[in-house]
Amino acid sequence: MVLKRILVPDAMDKKIKRLAKERGMSQNALIIEAVEALLDASRQLDRPLPFVGVIKGALPKLSESVDEVVYR
Repeated sequence: MVLKRILVPDAMDKKIKRLAKERGMSQNALIIEAVEALLDASRQLDRPLPFVGVIKGALPKLSESVDEVVYR
């Protein structure tokens, strides 16, 4: 483990304490869980990016005109 010292606003500190207590976990565990969720979400966003624009014959800006294509 590595010790990280962070500063959080007072209002956030109260929210962290309250949520950790509600979940029956330490504040440290809650913060680690939140950071892991953020990192996982970030990785999920990175996965489809290499496939953007690979549909042959699709409109060049398909993502901008999806409603027109789907709801014709």
